Amino acid sequence: MLLARDARPLTDAEHAGHVADVRVRLERAQAAGLATHVLHTVDNGQEIWSHARRLEHDSLLRDLYAWAADVPCERRAILAGGLPGAGKTTVLGEQAGVDLSRYLAINPDHIKEELALRGLIPHVDGLTPMEGARLVHEESSHVAKRLAHRAQADGKNVIWDITMSRPQTCADRVAALAAAGYTRVDAIFVDVPIRVSLLRADARHREGHDAYRAGSGLGGRFVPQELILAQASSDWGSVNRGTFELVKDRFSAWARYDNSADDRAARLVADSTGRLERSGRRRGRTRGPERANDKERDR
Repeated sequence: MLLARDARPLTDAEHAGHVADVRVRLERAQAAGLATHVLHTVDNGQEIWSHARRLEHDSLLRDLYAWAADVPCERRAILAGGLPGAGKTTVLGEQAGVDLSRYLAINPDHIKEELALRGLIPHVDGLTPMEGARLVHEESSHVAKRLAHRAQADGKNVIWDITMSRPQTCADRVAALAAAGYTRVDAIFVDVPIRVSLLRADARHREGHDAYRAGSGLGGRFVPQELILAQASSDWGSVNRGTFELVKDRFSAWARYDNSADDRAARLVADSTGRLERSGRRRGRTRGPERANDKERDR
C-alpha cells in the first residue's frame, strides 16, 4: 500500500530501492502497451486519437485556455530551454524579470500533471500517478501542440518551456511563430551541468514521493537517469546548450543564465548585447531577453 497518512520519508537505501522498482515497473508497463498513445489511438501510426480520448483532450484544452483568459494577445513569445531541474520558471520570473501573468505557459510536463489530476494516466501497481507520467509522454506533447496552435491563432503571448534538445525542433517553433505573425520571439537558456540535473530530478521525485506517502499530491515525476545522461556533450556540457548556441541568433533577443549552484540565485552569463560576465559578481542590473536590443554573439 503506497498511501499512508503518517508515513515517514524513505531512507536513502529505501529510496534507491524504490527507484529501481519504479524503473522495472515502468519498463513492464510500456512493454505491455500501457502507454496512452498505444491504448487510445485507432490507426497503425498511432497518431489518431479515439473519440473518447479526443473529448478528454478538448475538455483539458478548454480549461487550460480559460485559465489564461487574461493573457494579452500581443504576439510575443519566449522559448525557455534547459535540462530537467534547470529552474527555468524561477529564472524567468525572478532573474529575467518576465511577468509570467502575461504569458500562457506551454509545458508538456504541466500537462502530464493535469492528466494525472483527471485520472488519465494508466494505473500501474506500486507507482504513484506521476511516476507513471512516461506513459503519457506522447499524449502530453500532442496536447501541448494543440494548445500552441490555438494560442498562436489568437496571437496570445506564450512561453514554450522545452529542453532544447533538437536544433530543428527549435527552428521549426520559431518559424511557426513567425508565420503566425509573432513580432517578437525571445529565448532564455538556463544552463546546469548534467550532474546537477540528475541530482535535482532525483530530489524532486523523492520529495514528491515522500509527500504522496504522507497523503499529499500525486507523487514525484520519475525521470530515468539515462534520459539525462544521453544529453551529455563534450563540447558544450549538454546537447541542449549546443542546440541553444546553434539557434540563438534566430531570436529577437536571447539570454543565458547559469543556475548550477543551489546556494545562490541564477547568474546572467551572456545575452544578445554580447555582454559576458567573467566573474561571479553581477555588473549593473539584470537584463532579460525583453530588455536586450542587439544581436551580437558572445565575445
